[in-house]
Amino acid sequence: MTMPVDSSAPARAGAEATSGAELFSRSGRLAAILPRVLFIVTVLYGGALFWVAPHPPMVDLPQHAGQVTLLRDLLEHRSSWQNLVQLNLLTPYLVGYGLALPLTYLMPIGAALKAVLTFAYFAFVASCVGFRRYLNGDPRLDWLFVPGFFGFSFMWGFYTFLVAAPLGILFVWLSHDYAGATSMRKGVWMFVAGTALFFCHGLVFLFAVAIGVGFVLYRQRSWARKILALAPFVPLGVLTLVYAWWSHTTDPLLGHVVPGIAVFNWGWDLQRLLSLPVYVWGMNKSAAVYLPVVALMFVAPWVWRDRINPDRTALVPMLAVGFVWLFVPGTALKTAYLYHRFALFLLPAYALMFCAPPALASAARRASSMSGARAGKLLGVGVQAAIIAGCWIFFADQTVRLHRFAAEIAPLDDLLERTEPDQRALSLIFDRTSPAYRSPHAYAHQSVWYQAEKHGFVDLNFATFVPQIVRFRPGMMPISPPALEHEPGAFDWTRDNGRQYRYFFVRKADPLPRNFFANNECDVVLVTHEAEWSLYERRNCR
Repeated sequence: MTMPVDSSAPARAGAEATSGAELFSRSGRLAAILPRVLFIVTVLYGGALFWVAPHPPMVDLPQHAGQVTLLRDLLEHRSSWQNLVQLNLLTPYLVGYGLALPLTYLMPIGAALKAVLTFAYFAFVASCVGFRRYLNGDPRLDWLFVPGFFGFSFMWGFYTFLVAAPLGILFVWLSHDYAGATSMRKGVWMFVAGTALFFCHGLVFLFAVAIGVGFVLYRQRSWARKILALAPFVPLGVLTLVYAWWSHTTDPLLGHVVPGIAVFNWGWDLQRLLSLPVYVWGMNKSAAVYLPVVALMFVAPWVWRDRINPDRTALVPMLAVGFVWLFVPGTALKTAYLYHRFALFLLPAYALMFCAPPALASAARRASSMSGARAGKLLGVGVQAAIIAGCWIFFADQTVRLHRFAAEIAPLDDLLERTEPDQRALSLIFDRTSPAYRSPHAYAHQSVWYQAEKHGFVDLNFATFVPQIVRFRPGMMPISPPALEHEPGAFDWTRDNGRQYRYFFVRKADPLPRNFFANNECDVVLVTHEAEWSLYERRNCR
């Protein structure tokens, strides 16, 4: 007896395989689209962070705002401080200040700097994504371009460094293209782009040029071609040497020791070795809670079976970050936090090392290996979901802290309302720490918003330092205020020429000693006291 043969079984099996492949394909497309939508939303969320606090807890940002206000007033010949300061257009901060200047005619100075920073953040992420596409990298690693902009450099308010970051990535991208196919036209563009980057920030310029040189040395095989291809970098090197000589000879602090800032500090210890992944998220050990997210980001390309890019030049940016991390001093030439700020580039440089694994050949092959592929896919999706969640937790934490800081710093607005414009003031910050934002230095320069918003002049002032676009005229720089930044209790009316100041901005939880402003020249009265803030005014000088 013969059994009937079900001739439709192969057809059903084929249909089931096809259906499974289609389902796998649809779920794959959904898994690819959803993270991109979340990525765009997250980047837009990051741009909104700059606007949460009217006066952000970015340490140096008020000083940069004060520089832009001084620049505008000097250019309009209406500054009350023309006898005190002068323009310095040969500065690597020219682009950052130049972008903010025209915006001050459309919006308040704080909003102008926030607008530039917002654009710089979007440009940084976009330039990293563009360079990743150029290198055929894995788009899932684009999440590594998001958080670092809000880490160490953000909290310290390194405005010009952050503005220069996207230009640095674009220069690296341009130099990679040049190294692969040199030409006169590309060489000219290299010089133009390098010059623009130099006038944006010197440290980013040196970092990007070093990577560009690395590209050329690797891609060009013979020494003759290497030397010839390095031609665009020669005038950039000359520009650097000329600026180094000029800045040294015109340094208003030449021969002076700046309290709190060493002339040179290597800073090599175990803490340094472990710190850079922490600095991606902040300036102190409290940011170490995000180390598991860093670990996930470093593990992700291996879980996703990404390959090290066959174009080994893709490793050069990471090698440059590693060199900065291990060998660049912490302080040099009276500039602090040198290697720390390059945490911004750590995760992007790592992401650029990899390219995506090759796609499976056909739907049938995907169907035949569906069970194994599904398990691997679930693990990969889980890692990606954890990274996305980590970025959102970080941004939500930033939002809460910024909102609390906005309430914490509100008393400063009351002080500013009680002042008249165009006066000189001294900042005496005994308590720098912000419990709301969990920053040990957030209040170091917040008094300088008086200079930025009311056209006054506040000491300590960034006009003291070489790179600034507005600097003290020769012989006009005060000697003591740099020391008072770190030891405000050392103020002495006679030695520090207290009579020259109309206002004294004090942040101190406890009351000042009764004789703190003791002198036989003027009366110093308390105008207002709000929370930790106090405003004193000099009156009735004899």
